[in-house]
Amino acid sequence: MENIQFQDYLAINQIAFEWADSIDKKDWDRLRKILAASLLVDYSIVGQKSFPEMSADDFISMMSSPSFVGDPLIRTQHLIGAANYEWISETEISATHQVRAAHQRYSDAELTTVSGRGHGHGNAKHWYKKIGGTWKLAGVRPEMYWVEHDLATVFSEESPKK
Repeated sequence: MENIQFQDYLAINQIAFEWADSIDKKDWDRLRKILAASLLVDYSIVGQKSFPEMSADDFISMMSSPSFVGDPLIRTQHLIGAANYEWISETEISATHQVRAAHQRYSDAELTTVSGRGHGHGNAKHWYKKIGGTWKLAGVRPEMYWVEHDLATVFSEESPKK
């Protein structure tokens, strides 16, 4: 097995951080910048579908949806721990990142009353592809080992329309 070069390691870690932080800040333009044109997307662990090939635009639409993380009453924080990397080729790397993903739903726009919590502990499998000399996120599949509270209370209701 070939080792990952240090510059590739830094780039992959930066993408993992951008993935987590842009989702937590609901910064969809920032998320779009790190995505490959097509991704393997499997959020079935949290009630979404699995897509062997999803366009970056469709991924942004899914994540930013009011029925998912885009709900203005939902706040998240994805904390990334250690990672295990697999060198596939000069243009492909996969990584399994330890993740604690805190999810909290509020019942009001002022974010003063919490109506649901669900914190996932596990990992996120990411696939990365080097496209035109730049690493991009080409796939994501979270896996939960256990959950604090009840994740269903976070994603079970839709925010009122503005």
